[in-house]
Amino acid sequence: MQSGAPGALTCGVPYAETAPLRSSAGFTAVLKMQSGDAHSKDYNFCETDYTLQVTLPEGSASALFDVGLVSIADWDRPIVFRVEGFSPDGRHVFVLISEDKYPSSVDAMEFDMSSGARSKEVSLDSHFTRRLSPACAATLHIFGISSTGLMVLGSSAKEGCARADLWQLRPNKPGSVKTGYSAPPEYPKRLSPSTRIVVLDPGVAVQP
Repeated sequence: MQSGAPGALTCGVPYAETAPLRSSAGFTAVLKMQSGDAHSKDYNFCETDYTLQVTLPEGSASALFDVGLVSIADWDRPIVFRVEGFSPDGRHVFVLISEDKYPSSVDAMEFDMSSGARSKEVSLDSHFTRRLSPACAATLHIFGISSTGLMVLGSSAKEGCARADLWQLRPNKPGSVKTGYSAPPEYPKRLSPSTRIVVLDPGVAVQP
């Protein structure tokens, strides 16, 4: 099930996954989502859990990689999750997850498909998305990689969004030793349209 269309999924849908995409190095990535009653108890909250399935170039499937994002909030909240593309060498995959109504949360992640290790993670909440119009927030996507190796988030001038913008994303800062949680980064740095950016390889759709 392709999850790219805005509002296509809500929390409570038991299972969904993206269409498989293959990188230039022959890795195939599928992002999977499960949702339902939080902790299987009547808490009136819906939990989402995400995993990444990678098929190696020789055709063997890896173990499911834990994306490391579990969200517990209202039932029927909108969910968008996508495989955004790959690094130019085809060995890293970039995924984006957005939940809730505007102003929503956005998580951008990069994974090494050989090991399943998460290279970078950036969590943005309403402090960022509320600065955009609802139309522009709905177009957010991982545009590419900056000259310093950081992810670049972009909006698109379409579907009611008046202009396209780019932001460089600094990875999450480690949380406290006590909690182990990651803290949201500082506000993303807006980039000039002339900034040199390596655009993600969109990959090739894999036929079932």
